[in-house]
Amino acid sequence: MQVTFVKADRSGEQDRAYLRMGGAVRRAPVHVVHDLPHLVVESIFGIDDGLWAELEAGRHAAAAHAATARDPKRKKAGRIVSGAAEGVPASRWLTAGHRRAKVLTNAVANRFGDGLDTPAGVRERVARSGDRSAAERLSGLDDATIAEAIVGVADLLHRWAALPPGEVLRLSWPLPHELQGDHA
Repeated sequence: MQVTFVKADRSGEQDRAYLRMGGAVRRAPVHVVHDLPHLVVESIFGIDDGLWAELEAGRHAAAAHAATARDPKRKKAGRIVSGAAEGVPASRWLTAGHRRAKVLTNAVANRFGDGLDTPAGVRERVARSGDRSAAERLSGLDDATIAEAIVGVADLLHRWAALPPGEVLRLSWPLPHELQGDHA
């Protein structure tokens, strides 16, 4: 699946993402800064049931429809890839795979500035999350793989931040190995 991220070029405009599979292109209801780290972590850790696999499978159609709406209320709902676009609590729509991917991505990206950006720091954050499924996935990964994800997330977020307004970043799901980690 090819993914094209478009950086907003005017104030008040939202960044956008489009998915291409075969000849079909559709708008993806993603929040770019939040979901780029998911792309890296899910690719490097081999997660095939997280956010990006769900998007590839066509899940989150209601949020995708809302993301392309002209009505401000529907557009706001589309900014979140979830059943939240339909008013459903996260505990009811978030799949086990997506939840695990979220815990792992948050730990790698260190979204909350909690501890060191090292494999040990990632392991500690996942352990404190209480998510046994995420801890189990992480236990099968070596420190070099976790470090690759840390660097990959930082590199891809840096590339996005440096991208001029109105420009695009083209990637794929899963990321090819040369775009994972320190080769980005």
